[in-house]
Amino acid sequence: MKLREYINRLDIEELAAYAERCHIAVSYLRIHVKYASKDPSVSLLKSLTRESQGYVSLTEVLDHFGITEVNTERNPE
Repeated sequence: MKLREYINRLDIEELAAYAERCHIAVSYLRIHVKYASKDPSVSLLKSLTRESQGYVSLTEVLDHFGITEVNTERNPE
């Protein structure tokens, strides 16, 4: 599941609990994390993954923040 989809499906209490488990403010989660407007720390990336309780993979979190690259070339000559 994409990170933004996961955040959108949470109700107010679940959103607050997720933010608390990730050690961030709800407002930071709703604005900066949801819209990937700030570069996250490695520990936050891990927390967002771990604390989603299996709904969001690390790859999906990295993709959300535009951190992953797809390398289409193999052994360029």
